[in-house]
Amino acid sequence: MNPIQDSRPAIVLVHYGPPDLTRRCLECLVQVETAPHRVVLVDHGPEDGLDAAIAGAHPDVQVLTDHGNPGFGAGCNHGARHAFAGGAAAVWFLNNDALIETGVLSRLMELSGRHPEVGLWATHQVNGPRREGTYVHRGWYRHGLKPCDYPAPPGCQVLRPSESLGGASLFITRAAWEKLGPWPEQFFLYWEDVAWSRRAHELGLPLVLTDQDVLHLSSRTVGRRSHLQVFYNARNRLLLRHQIHPRARIARFFFGLYLLQKRIFQGRWDLLTPAWDGVRAGWRNAQGRDPRY
Repeated sequence: MNPIQDSRPAIVLVHYGPPDLTRRCLECLVQVETAPHRVVLVDHGPEDGLDAAIAGAHPDVQVLTDHGNPGFGAGCNHGARHAFAGGAAAVWFLNNDALIETGVLSRLMELSGRHPEVGLWATHQVNGPRREGTYVHRGWYRHGLKPCDYPAPPGCQVLRPSESLGGASLFITRAAWEKLGPWPEQFFLYWEDVAWSRRAHELGLPLVLTDQDVLHLSSRTVGRRSHLQVFYNARNRLLLRHQIHPRARIARFFFGLYLLQKRIFQGRWDLLTPAWDGVRAGWRNAQGRDPRY
């Protein structure tokens, strides 16, 4: 007998670190999000006991434990595959340290129902005093991409080939997932959202930024300008450039030097080692989790 299918949208959270941020996110969803939903929580550890730490925070949450921590993209894929296999019509990927002040899902479901051609939907991210929308990249990113002439839904923005969506709050339907495919997993942490947006651009799937907000202070889970953040940010910027321009070795070499000189002129000598390690790993096209970080 087939298991009972649940078509409600699933909110996928990837947890890593202390449980207080994840519990706060779950409690916020209960208090604010009025649309019917369930939560799939992918536990990347590193400590045990997440089930007990979040007990009572949300009435419908399922924890998938994987303390091997294969990375953010892999965690999102794990949760999404589980949700879609259970019948979910759509998945909202939300960072475990994000909060909402008004309901978001109803609007996302309404928009995606009216515009099934869209590949990915995103909300703005309120990062302290800044309201962030899309990330704008230079010519290296839009190389070979065609402009998107899809008409923007009211109150929304359709991305240009030079733009990508932020991964802290992304929404995708089952049909779009089957066209776009899963998150890129080779980055481990950072820039997988930029690479996923690039894939959507390549496939001609519209990317849309809605008029909604989530509250998200960047890098709270791993620490802003931590050694881990600096390493993967440097490495993955070079890794994505390699994927788009595999023959542009000289350009990548000089971009790596640019990343290093930024740390030098900032006077952040404590971050020079992880930046150098990241640049060298990027030059080698190293992928996945690095055992040093």
